[in-house]
Amino acid sequence: MKLASIGCFAVATLCAFPVPTALAVRPGQPSTTAEWVCAYRGIGAQHPDAKLRNPDNLAEKLCSRPGVFPHDYAGARKVIDASGVMYAAYFMINVRTHYIDAALKRAVADGATQVVILGAGYDSRAYRFREAFPDVRFFEVDLPKTGEVKRQRLAEVFVKVPDYVRYAPIDFDTQKLEDVLPPLGYDPKQRSFFVLEGVTMYVAEAGNGATLDFIRRNSAPGSRVVFDYLLRPVIERRFDGYWAADYVSFAVERSGEPYVTGWMPAEAAAFVKKHGLRVVEDVGNRELGKRYAGSDGKPEGRLLNWQRMLVAQVP
Repeated sequence: MKLASIGCFAVATLCAFPVPTALAVRPGQPSTTAEWVCAYRGIGAQHPDAKLRNPDNLAEKLCSRPGVFPHDYAGARKVIDASGVMYAAYFMINVRTHYIDAALKRAVADGATQVVILGAGYDSRAYRFREAFPDVRFFEVDLPKTGEVKRQRLAEVFVKVPDYVRYAPIDFDTQKLEDVLPPLGYDPKQRSFFVLEGVTMYVAEAGNGATLDFIRRNSAPGSRVVFDYLLRPVIERRFDGYWAADYVSFAVERSGEPYVTGWMPAEAAAFVKKHGLRVVEDVGNRELGKRYAGSDGKPEGRLLNWQRMLVAQVP
């Protein structure tokens, strides 16, 4: 929520010292942006074109759909298509789901045995990929309240909360990833795949660096992380040339989960290298539109030109 899964994945969780951040998810409340992104995925999962259909077939069951969206696909899309910038993130979020799913499949094919979803929100990959990858261990890390709400919904969908996923609620003031993952069976000697979806833009740069440091120090060579990031001018409120950036930025700020970090592609590559990883791939809206086009060879809609997807690897 995603536009961040947890809004601001609080930096104090990952660092040994406090780092100033912008506003985070409100204390004791689940993430607002997580609900919206899950709703978008649920709508996209009903797309009639299989090539464009969002693969998250559990989204509709795991999250509430805001009242502005009818429950039928045609009605929901009518609202989205008539509203221009108001729901501009819908198309990028659907493409992002496809991209991360593909990156996860490649990582497992290349030997990853653990998947860690940071800021899991209402992410459903641990459940959707259970049949395909029964021997892969999934870990979900999130704020206590968001995780609590999700587990309630999982119990409704699956009768009981699945026991094949390890859940790691975090107290941002007192805990780090090193504190919560190993007790759940996370093995730093295994090749792992980390998902950081809709998170980096809500976290101060030092916190993002601490996450990459953890991955470098606590996973085997060949381990990877996938994350999306925003271009720095948008964070600096220089919106000219970036479609819908002003509206979306102000919307997430009003929800209490503002953007605080962004890079240009060369800066993102340097940042990853600084923290001991190497970039495998970094793609933007044009490549994503070609890669995840519909049956007619065209992207579903206008993708945000200020959000990119990056995969990095532990050497």
